[in-house]
Amino acid sequence: MSGVTVLALTIGVSWGPVHRPPRSPGTNTGAPPGLSEMDGIPSVGTGPLVRLVQVQSHLYGRPVAVDPLSNRTLGALSRADAASTMGSPYAVQRYGYSHAAHKTISLTFDDGPSTAWTPPILDLLSRHKVPATFFVVGAEVVRHPDLVSRAVREGHTVANHTMTHSVLTPTSMERELVLTDRVITATTGTRTSLFRPPYAGDGPWEGHDAAVLAEAERMGYLVSVDDFDTNDWMYGDPATRPSAPIPLPPTTMDNITILLHDGGGNRAETLAYLERLIPWAKAHGYSFHSLPQVSPEISEGTSPYAPTVWDRETLWAHQAMWIWPNSLLQFLFVLAIFYVVVGGLVNVVLATGRRVRHRRRFRRLPTARDGPPLSVVVPAFNEERVIARTLRSLCGTQYRNMVEVIVVDDGSTDRTAEVVEEVAAGDDRVRLLRQPKSGKAVALNLGFAQARAEIVVTGDADTVFTPTTVGCLARHFTLDPGGRLGAVAGTVKVGNRRNLLTRWQALEYLTQIGVDRAAQDLLHAMTVVPGACAAWRRDAVLSVGGYSSATLAEDSDLALELQRSHYQVTQDNLAECHTEAPETWRALTRQRHRWMYGNIQALWKHRSMLFKRRFGWLGMLTLPTAAVSILLPVVFLPFVYLMAFMTIQQQGPRMLLLFGALLLAVHFVQALAGILLCRERMGHLLMVPLYRLIAEPLRAYLLYKSTLVALRGTRSGWNKLQRTGTVRASQPQDVKAPT
Repeated sequence: MSGVTVLALTIGVSWGPVHRPPRSPGTNTGAPPGLSEMDGIPSVGTGPLVRLVQVQSHLYGRPVAVDPLSNRTLGALSRADAASTMGSPYAVQRYGYSHAAHKTISLTFDDGPSTAWTPPILDLLSRHKVPATFFVVGAEVVRHPDLVSRAVREGHTVANHTMTHSVLTPTSMERELVLTDRVITATTGTRTSLFRPPYAGDGPWEGHDAAVLAEAERMGYLVSVDDFDTNDWMYGDPATRPSAPIPLPPTTMDNITILLHDGGGNRAETLAYLERLIPWAKAHGYSFHSLPQVSPEISEGTSPYAPTVWDRETLWAHQAMWIWPNSLLQFLFVLAIFYVVVGGLVNVVLATGRRVRHRRRFRRLPTARDGPPLSVVVPAFNEERVIARTLRSLCGTQYRNMVEVIVVDDGSTDRTAEVVEEVAAGDDRVRLLRQPKSGKAVALNLGFAQARAEIVVTGDADTVFTPTTVGCLARHFTLDPGGRLGAVAGTVKVGNRRNLLTRWQALEYLTQIGVDRAAQDLLHAMTVVPGACAAWRRDAVLSVGGYSSATLAEDSDLALELQRSHYQVTQDNLAECHTEAPETWRALTRQRHRWMYGNIQALWKHRSMLFKRRFGWLGMLTLPTAAVSILLPVVFLPFVYLMAFMTIQQQGPRMLLLFGALLLAVHFVQALAGILLCRERMGHLLMVPLYRLIAEPLRAYLLYKSTLVALRGTRSGWNKLQRTGTVRASQPQDVKAPT
């Protein structure tokens, strides 16, 4: 329960007015001393109500009953009652039937309302035109206020059965009874002083029960009991169900208050019993009434009442505590099912459809050797260990029109520049540009400014290109005579699959690039073009201002900026390159924090594109989905984990295991599709069972860390990955058309 809710309930109970009739002046407070230690307090009298009385001797006649709270004499006891109270200073007196009441039956129902049994019971009572009294549990009133309102509308009486149906103590009664009163009044616009304690017996009364009874009287409540307990709760439980049907009351009784239940279990036998009881009672001369109709005391304590602000506040506070979390959890569950299950399977269908569509489209493309002239730009900072291998892979391309490879050294402090010059000595297409340390975006902009070709391919300093990669990227521009194609994304794969963490990342790349981004490509709604392997139209990039240093995800920022200016972006699954993934948890979290924080920055920068029809599926689907995938977990992830823990505690792990199995099955389908579409080995499927165990904690950590950095307004660093030079590329192959 939140602090606000606790404060609201405390104020509502302590300060709000309580709808109880005041006791007369001089009323004592609390139960009589020593009462709770007494055993076997006798019960005397008849009636639907009970009260605690003192038994006092009278000089001229039988003992009299005295109200222990006001010392008011309530009348003399009958000879039989006087005999049963011999030696006891207290008694529990039953009273309350009107002198005019004769051959009446008052049906009372405890423990409701329930959605399963209260409506059919109300239907049955309405069909037979029988009024009843419902002793409702406050927590169930909060959950089902419509059922309580219906009962009052149809002429039934609603009374108090505590807030949580727990065993009462004198110290818990104010909270349990007053809160229930408030939610009843807020729901029905009526007030009642009638109350029935849970687990109440018929006597002999124990001292503890009598102390509770005395406290209820002190608070101004009328305490109800039954004349005939059907024990219908036993008949709904197959483990305790008697072989005989629920018994009918004896015909020797005059006025009868019958105890039944409309909540707390299976009440099918209760319904069947009512169908049998009502005709039987009418045939034996009984008439049916609610308790206020047979008791003047109850009638005086039951009346319409306008709800106060404290009543409504109590109802809202308990709804916030008991109803809204469940409703929210159901919404989040449905959203998760839709986002992960439906969204994942839809992406598989779209990615597969894109594959079929591209087969026809690629027949018009030249081979991976032909296409327009292009330049390659590689930004580098302290890449001494890997830059030579990257340049050799580029120089070994089968593409005939690669004009140059520009390496922009961003103020390296190692031998990066010397290594580049050594490679350039053997291939005059390699050029070195040097600048003071200014960041990756500035380095890329310098490379674009110096590039001689209209098409520019970008790659990271650790990226290993296959001989066909550059050609696969460049050939798309031959089908774009209007110059509206702004960028082509390649397929980045993990080249250092050496441990569990890198193999997990390999599967992640296949799923996200081979399925999710491929589906976005079919919808013309890609949110990122990875700078590690991409081709760009130089004029388009320069027209939008080039790469921005305002975000850490400069490739996502530029892809969105191009589409904002109505340039198109696409993806080529055959333009493969291999990159070095982090091999330790620390390196992975540093890299992913940069990605997450950069994507949040890019999304915020381009928030004006959200829900704009002119940007197509990008503005109406993929960007809103990206925003929801960040905002909802940040706000509700702690709540979801708490509810999951509570679900395991209360219901066991079965439901969560089923949900986890569903997610596992969907991810298996996605992974299989990504493997087939990216022409990878089936061995990647071995990581599917472990995927969520790494992905979910990592995503939660990154979301909160990035959100905290954003809220603080601090600038996150680049967190460049330390290279190990362990990338292994697949064998070169000539690519003519997708297979």
